[in-house]
Amino acid sequence: MPVDAGQTPPTADVTPSVVAIAPSAPASAAPLDVNGFKNRVVAAAQTVPTGTFVLVIKTGMITGDLTLRYNGAYDVSDSTTPRCRLDGTQNGQPLTIITIGDKLYTKAGIGKYGLSSVSSSVARLGLATVRPDLPTLVGLIGSSVRGFTDVGPSLVNGLSVEHWRALVDASVFAPTATGTTTVDLWLDSTDLLRQVSYSLTSGGIASTTTAVTVTYGDFNSAVAINEPEPSEIR
Repeated sequence: MPVDAGQTPPTADVTPSVVAIAPSAPASAAPLDVNGFKNRVVAAAQTVPTGTFVLVIKTGMITGDLTLRYNGAYDVSDSTTPRCRLDGTQNGQPLTIITIGDKLYTKAGIGKYGLSSVSSSVARLGLATVRPDLPTLVGLIGSSVRGFTDVGPSLVNGLSVEHWRALVDASVFAPTATGTTTVDLWLDSTDLLRQVSYSLTSGGIASTTTAVTVTYGDFNSAVAINEPEPSEIR
């Protein structure tokens, strides 16, 4: 999904409220291992079925770096029909992506939405890009994490967090990827993931490296992610 760097993306169609969950004390470097991540971090993510995020994708190309930025929101309170919305730009025009269950709606510019499926798009785009909601992403990481290194205390949007580095199967982020990749995780003192960053390198003669960062906030806020009306779909 190429988009123009330097453009200001529109704001996602959400109604955020103040952040409902915040640590009362600075994050600590409590020991964290594979089982601890599954038991503590995955469980914490399940307590925030709604939230907002900023997704930044930077791809290194021969002509220079291309940086894409999306504002988004998610609502997985109904696990049978998870909802997610991303707003950015493509070729200088507004770009909106909405997922409702397995339905994937995409609209560029002022045209109508195209309809496809999340499952058929995962191999091409990567699940972490199509639907980067916190509970799903944390669950995917927990399913294949290999180990942790404590990098130390840090800040995410002024919030005290602990920075961890993990080794994870690359296929978690893109099903066609092979091998492992390093993932940086910033956890608050309640074991909530506040930010995640990873990179993938494609093979071939002109290999490219894509770095992805997702920053979360507005946990448990009211978000409005509506399915397009039939008249809005081509």
